[in-house]
Amino acid sequence: MQRVLKALISTLALALCGCAQVLGPEGALTVVPYELTDSGRILVDARIDGSGPYPFSLDTGASISFIFLDPAGELELATLPDVTATVRGLVASGKYPVVQFDRLQVGDEIWSDPMMVSVPEATPATRGIAGVLGVDFLRRYGLWFSAEDRLLRLYEPALLSGRAYEGWAMVPLEPVSIGLASAPLYFFDIEIGGRTMPALLDLGAGTNLINAPAATFLRLTPEETGEELLVAGALETAPILARLQTAMRTSNVSWENEDLLIADLGIFATLLHEDAPLAILGSGLLRQRDFVIDFERNRLFIRRGMNEVEPE
Repeated sequence: MQRVLKALISTLALALCGCAQVLGPEGALTVVPYELTDSGRILVDARIDGSGPYPFSLDTGASISFIFLDPAGELELATLPDVTATVRGLVASGKYPVVQFDRLQVGDEIWSDPMMVSVPEATPATRGIAGVLGVDFLRRYGLWFSAEDRLLRLYEPALLSGRAYEGWAMVPLEPVSIGLASAPLYFFDIEIGGRTMPALLDLGAGTNLINAPAATFLRLTPEETGEELLVAGALETAPILARLQTAMRTSNVSWENEDLLIADLGIFATLLHEDAPLAILGSGLLRQRDFVIDFERNRLFIRRGMNEVEPE
Protein backbone atom coordinates (compact mmCIF):
# COMPACT_ATOMS: atom_id res chain seq x y z
CA MET A 1 0.00 0.00 0.00
CA GLN A 2 2.80 2.41 0.88
CA ARG A 3 4.50 1.64 -2.44
CA VAL A 4 1.30 2.41 -4.39
CA LEU A 5 0.81 5.66 -2.46
CA LYS A 6 4.31 6.83 -3.33
CA ALA A 7 3.65 6.20 -7.03
CA LEU A 8 0.32 8.08 -6.92
CA ILE A 9 1.89 11.09 -5.23
CA SER A 10 4.70 11.24 -7.81
CA THR A 11 2.27 10.88 -10.73
CA LEU A 12 -0.01 13.60 -9.29
CA ALA A 13 2.92 15.98 -8.88
CA LEU A 14 3.84 15.56 -12.54
CA ALA A 15 0.26 16.11 -13.66
CA LEU A 16 -0.09 19.31 -11.60
CA CYS A 17 3.07 20.90 -12.94
CA GLY A 18 2.38 19.76 -16.52
CA CYS A 19 6.04 18.94 -17.03
CA ALA A 20 8.39 16.02 -17.25
CA GLN A 21 10.98 16.14 -14.49
CA VAL A 22 14.52 15.02 -15.16
CA LEU A 23 15.22 11.63 -13.64
CA GLY A 24 16.80 12.07 -10.24
CA PRO A 25 17.39 10.19 -6.99
CA GLU A 26 14.14 11.41 -5.44
CA GLY A 27 11.18 9.08 -5.56
CA ALA A 28 13.17 5.86 -5.31
CA LEU A 29 11.50 3.10 -3.30
CA THR A 30 14.89 2.15 -1.92
CA VAL A 31 18.57 2.88 -2.56
CA VAL A 32 21.20 0.19 -2.00
CA PRO A 33 24.93 0.04 -2.64
CA TYR A 34 26.19 -2.49 -5.13
CA GLU A 35 29.56 -4.12 -5.61
CA LEU A 36 31.14 -4.72 -8.99
CA THR A 37 33.38 -7.78 -8.67
CA ASP A 38 36.58 -8.45 -10.59
CA SER A 39 34.61 -10.92 -12.72
CA GLY A 40 32.11 -8.19 -13.60
CA ARG A 41 29.18 -9.38 -11.52
CA ILE A 42 26.89 -6.83 -9.87
CA LEU A 43 26.22 -7.82 -6.25
CA VAL A 44 23.70 -6.46 -3.75
CA ASP A 45 22.92 -7.57 -0.22
CA ALA A 46 19.62 -9.34 0.44
CA ARG A 47 18.02 -10.84 3.54
CA ILE A 48 16.09 -14.11 3.59
CA ASP A 49 13.38 -14.28 6.23
CA GLY A 50 15.36 -11.76 8.27
CA SER A 51 18.65 -13.68 8.09
CA GLY A 52 21.71 -12.29 6.40
CA PRO A 53 22.56 -10.14 4.58
CA TYR A 54 23.77 -12.41 1.78
CA PRO A 55 25.37 -11.30 -1.51
CA PHE A 56 23.14 -11.87 -4.55
CA SER A 57 24.13 -11.32 -8.16
CA LEU A 58 21.79 -9.32 -10.42
CA ASP A 59 21.18 -11.08 -13.72
CA THR A 60 18.94 -9.93 -16.58
CA GLY A 61 20.03 -13.04 -18.47
CA ALA A 62 18.16 -15.25 -15.96
CA SER A 63 14.38 -15.37 -16.27
CA ILE A 64 14.07 -17.04 -12.85
CA SER A 65 15.91 -16.33 -9.60
CA PHE A 66 17.84 -19.05 -7.83
CA ILE A 67 19.67 -19.68 -4.61
CA PHE A 68 22.66 -21.87 -3.92
CA LEU A 69 22.18 -24.64 -1.42
CA ASP A 70 22.19 -23.15 2.09
CA PRO A 71 24.75 -20.42 1.36
CA ALA A 72 25.61 -19.66 4.98
CA GLY A 73 24.73 -22.98 6.60
CA GLU A 74 22.10 -21.26 8.73
CA LEU A 75 18.95 -21.49 6.59
CA GLU A 76 16.49 -24.33 6.60
CA LEU A 77 14.79 -23.90 3.25
CA ALA A 78 12.30 -26.64 2.47
CA THR A 79 11.89 -27.69 -1.13
CA LEU A 80 8.42 -27.91 -2.65
CA PRO A 81 7.49 -31.57 -3.17
CA ASP A 82 7.45 -32.74 -6.79
CA VAL A 83 8.21 -29.24 -8.08
CA THR A 84 11.25 -28.60 -10.26
CA ALA A 85 12.34 -25.86 -12.65
CA THR A 86 14.81 -25.80 -15.49
CA VAL A 87 17.68 -23.35 -15.19
CA ARG A 88 19.20 -22.44 -18.54
CA GLY A 89 22.62 -21.09 -17.75
CA LEU A 90 25.29 -19.42 -19.83
CA VAL A 91 27.14 -22.68 -20.39
CA ALA A 92 24.71 -25.47 -19.50
CA SER A 93 21.17 -26.21 -18.35
CA GLY A 94 19.75 -28.34 -15.58
CA LYS A 95 16.57 -29.21 -13.70
CA TYR A 96 16.56 -28.41 -9.98
CA PRO A 97 14.15 -28.34 -7.00
CA VAL A 98 12.25 -25.21 -6.03
CA VAL A 99 12.20 -23.64 -2.57
CA GLN A 100 9.76 -21.10 -1.16
CA PHE A 101 10.12 -18.90 1.90
CA ASP A 102 8.35 -15.92 3.43
CA ARG A 103 10.30 -12.95 2.14
CA LEU A 104 13.43 -11.73 0.44
CA GLN A 105 14.43 -8.15 1.25
CA VAL A 106 16.67 -5.79 -0.74
CA GLY A 107 17.04 -2.47 1.04
CA ASP A 108 13.52 -1.47 2.09
CA GLU A 109 11.83 -3.55 -0.60
CA ILE A 110 10.32 -6.94 0.25
CA TRP A 111 9.52 -9.74 -2.18
CA SER A 112 6.85 -11.80 -0.43
CA ASP A 113 6.57 -15.58 -0.86
CA PRO A 114 9.24 -15.86 -3.54
CA MET A 115 9.82 -19.18 -5.27
CA MET A 116 13.45 -19.73 -6.21
CA VAL A 117 15.33 -22.60 -7.76
CA SER A 118 17.85 -24.31 -5.49
CA VAL A 119 21.06 -25.17 -7.35
CA PRO A 120 24.48 -26.41 -6.22
CA GLU A 121 27.46 -24.07 -6.00
CA ALA A 122 29.36 -25.51 -8.91
CA THR A 123 31.70 -23.02 -10.61
CA PRO A 124 34.22 -20.27 -9.79
CA ALA A 125 31.64 -17.75 -11.02
CA THR A 126 29.36 -18.53 -8.08
CA ARG A 127 31.83 -18.75 -5.21
CA GLY A 128 30.97 -16.37 -2.43
CA ILE A 129 27.54 -15.64 -3.90
CA ALA A 130 24.35 -16.73 -2.16
CA GLY A 131 22.21 -16.67 -5.28
CA VAL A 132 21.01 -14.82 -8.35
CA LEU A 133 18.16 -12.32 -8.64
CA GLY A 134 16.75 -12.70 -12.12
CA VAL A 135 14.18 -10.91 -14.26
CA ASP A 136 11.28 -12.31 -12.22
CA PHE A 137 12.46 -10.05 -9.37
CA LEU A 138 14.12 -7.20 -11.27
CA ARG A 139 11.22 -6.36 -13.59
CA ARG A 140 9.07 -5.47 -10.56
CA TYR A 141 10.99 -2.17 -10.63
CA GLY A 142 12.60 0.47 -12.73
CA LEU A 143 16.35 0.32 -12.06
CA TRP A 144 18.97 3.08 -12.05
CA PHE A 145 22.59 1.99 -11.69
CA SER A 146 24.88 4.88 -10.75
CA ALA A 147 28.46 4.06 -11.73
CA GLU A 148 30.13 6.92 -9.83
CA ASP A 149 28.80 6.15 -6.37
CA ARG A 150 27.94 2.46 -6.98
CA LEU A 151 24.32 2.87 -5.92
CA LEU A 152 21.26 1.07 -7.24
CA ARG A 153 17.92 2.87 -7.06
CA LEU A 154 14.68 0.90 -7.34
CA TYR A 155 11.67 2.84 -8.60
CA GLU A 156 8.00 2.15 -9.01
CA PRO A 157 7.79 1.39 -12.79
CA ALA A 158 5.09 4.02 -13.38
CA LEU A 159 7.42 6.74 -12.10
CA LEU A 160 9.88 6.32 -14.98
CA SER A 161 7.30 7.05 -17.69
CA GLY A 162 6.95 10.68 -16.58
CA ARG A 163 10.64 11.44 -16.40
CA ALA A 164 12.76 13.32 -18.93
CA TYR A 165 16.08 11.79 -19.94
CA GLU A 166 18.12 14.70 -21.25
CA GLY A 167 21.71 13.56 -21.59
CA TRP A 168 20.72 9.90 -21.86
CA ALA A 169 20.55 7.67 -24.95
CA MET A 170 17.43 5.53 -25.26
CA VAL A 171 17.94 1.96 -26.50
CA PRO A 172 14.78 0.01 -27.40
CA LEU A 173 14.58 -3.43 -25.83
CA GLU A 174 12.78 -6.41 -27.35
CA PRO A 175 11.34 -8.83 -24.75
CA VAL A 176 11.48 -12.47 -25.83
CA SER A 177 9.99 -15.35 -23.88
CA ILE A 178 12.15 -18.47 -23.90
CA GLY A 179 10.37 -21.79 -23.49
CA LEU A 180 7.91 -21.84 -20.61
CA ALA A 181 9.65 -19.12 -18.59
CA SER A 182 7.23 -16.64 -17.05
CA ALA A 183 9.63 -13.70 -17.38
CA PRO A 184 11.16 -12.68 -20.73
CA LEU A 185 14.73 -11.90 -21.64
CA TYR A 186 15.60 -8.60 -23.32
CA PHE A 187 17.46 -7.99 -26.59
CA PHE A 188 18.73 -4.86 -28.34
CA ASP A 189 20.63 -4.00 -31.53
CA ILE A 190 24.35 -3.35 -31.31
CA GLU A 191 26.69 -2.13 -34.05
CA ILE A 192 30.02 -3.96 -33.92
CA GLY A 193 32.74 -3.18 -36.40
CA GLY A 194 30.24 -1.30 -38.55
CA ARG A 195 27.69 -4.13 -38.73
CA THR A 196 24.46 -4.42 -36.75
CA MET A 197 23.42 -7.58 -34.93
CA PRO A 198 21.25 -8.57 -31.95
CA ALA A 199 22.56 -8.71 -28.39
CA LEU A 200 21.15 -10.12 -25.18
CA LEU A 201 21.13 -7.68 -22.26
CA ASP A 202 22.73 -9.87 -19.60
CA LEU A 203 23.93 -8.17 -16.42
CA GLY A 204 25.14 -11.55 -15.22
CA ALA A 205 27.76 -11.65 -17.97
CA GLY A 206 30.84 -9.82 -16.75
CA THR A 207 32.49 -10.13 -20.16
CA ASN A 208 31.35 -9.39 -23.70
CA LEU A 209 30.60 -12.61 -25.57
CA ILE A 210 29.75 -13.57 -29.15
CA ASN A 211 29.24 -16.88 -30.87
CA ALA A 212 31.22 -18.18 -33.85
CA PRO A 213 28.53 -17.19 -36.42
CA ALA A 214 28.80 -13.63 -35.10
CA ALA A 215 32.56 -13.58 -35.67
CA THR A 216 31.98 -14.71 -39.25
CA PHE A 217 29.20 -12.14 -39.75
CA LEU A 218 31.39 -9.32 -38.43
CA ARG A 219 34.22 -10.23 -40.83
CA LEU A 220 36.73 -9.56 -38.11
CA THR A 221 39.87 -11.58 -37.54
CA PRO A 222 39.95 -12.96 -34.00
CA GLU A 223 43.16 -13.58 -32.11
CA GLU A 224 44.00 -16.89 -30.54
CA THR A 225 44.12 -16.52 -26.79
CA GLY A 226 47.47 -18.29 -26.51
CA GLU A 227 46.37 -19.83 -23.24
CA GLU A 228 43.49 -21.88 -21.97
CA LEU A 229 40.82 -19.45 -20.85
CA LEU A 230 37.40 -20.40 -19.52
CA VAL A 231 34.11 -18.59 -19.26
CA ALA A 232 32.29 -19.62 -16.09
CA GLY A 233 28.52 -19.80 -15.86
CA ALA A 234 26.43 -20.59 -12.82
CA LEU A 235 26.39 -24.30 -13.61
CA GLU A 236 29.52 -25.17 -15.61
CA THR A 237 32.51 -23.69 -17.44
CA ALA A 238 33.39 -23.66 -21.15
CA PRO A 239 36.58 -22.80 -23.07
CA ILE A 240 37.02 -19.51 -24.89
CA LEU A 241 37.78 -20.12 -28.55
CA ALA A 242 39.30 -16.75 -29.42
CA ARG A 243 39.09 -13.05 -28.70
CA LEU A 244 39.07 -9.79 -30.60
CA GLN A 245 39.00 -6.06 -29.94
CA THR A 246 36.66 -3.72 -31.76
CA ALA A 247 34.45 -0.66 -31.48
CA MET A 248 30.78 -0.96 -30.53
CA ARG A 249 27.89 1.45 -30.81
CA THR A 250 24.17 1.67 -30.01
CA SER A 251 21.82 4.69 -30.08
CA ASN A 252 24.70 7.14 -30.47
CA VAL A 253 26.62 5.70 -27.52
CA SER A 254 29.98 4.24 -28.44
CA TRP A 255 32.78 2.18 -26.94
CA GLU A 256 36.30 1.83 -28.35
CA ASN A 257 38.60 -1.19 -28.20
CA GLU A 258 36.15 -3.42 -26.37
CA ASP A 259 37.17 -7.03 -25.80
CA LEU A 260 34.88 -9.66 -27.32
CA LEU A 261 35.30 -13.30 -26.36
CA ILE A 262 34.20 -15.98 -28.82
CA ALA A 263 32.80 -19.08 -27.14
CA ASP A 264 30.56 -22.02 -27.95
CA LEU A 265 28.00 -21.76 -25.15
CA GLY A 266 24.82 -23.68 -24.48
CA ILE A 267 22.90 -20.44 -24.05
CA PHE A 268 23.19 -19.67 -27.78
CA ALA A 269 21.23 -22.82 -28.63
CA THR A 270 18.70 -22.04 -25.89
CA LEU A 271 18.19 -18.60 -27.44
CA LEU A 272 17.77 -20.20 -30.89
CA HIS A 273 20.97 -18.56 -32.15
CA GLU A 274 23.23 -21.58 -32.40
CA ASP A 275 23.72 -20.87 -36.12
CA ALA A 276 22.88 -17.17 -36.18
CA PRO A 277 25.00 -14.24 -34.93
CA LEU A 278 24.36 -13.13 -31.36
CA ALA A 279 26.22 -11.12 -28.74
CA ILE A 280 25.78 -11.32 -24.97
CA LEU A 281 26.49 -7.95 -23.38
CA GLY A 282 25.92 -6.64 -19.90
CA SER A 283 27.89 -5.28 -16.99
CA GLY A 284 31.14 -5.74 -18.92
CA LEU A 285 29.93 -3.04 -21.32
CA LEU A 286 28.00 -0.81 -18.90
CA ARG A 287 30.20 -0.89 -15.81
CA GLN A 288 31.61 2.62 -16.37
CA ARG A 289 28.31 4.32 -17.22
CA ASP A 290 25.08 5.19 -15.48
CA PHE A 291 22.19 3.24 -16.96
CA VAL A 292 18.47 2.82 -16.34
CA ILE A 293 16.34 -0.21 -17.22
CA ASP A 294 12.65 0.44 -17.76
CA PHE A 295 11.27 -3.09 -18.10
CA GLU A 296 7.65 -1.95 -18.30
CA ARG A 297 8.25 0.09 -21.45
CA ASN A 298 11.06 -2.03 -22.87
CA ARG A 299 13.70 0.69 -22.72
CA LEU A 300 17.34 0.94 -21.69
CA PHE A 301 18.79 4.40 -21.02
CA ILE A 302 22.55 4.93 -21.06
CA ARG A 303 24.20 8.13 -19.83
CA ARG A 304 26.03 9.78 -22.73
CA GLY A 305 29.66 10.77 -22.55
CA MET A 306 30.75 14.37 -23.02
CA ASN A 307 31.60 13.81 -26.71
CA GLU A 308 28.38 11.96 -27.50
CA VAL A 309 25.64 14.25 -28.78
CA GLU A 310 21.95 13.53 -29.06
CA PRO A 311 20.93 12.74 -32.66
CA GLU A 312 18.60 15.27 -34.28
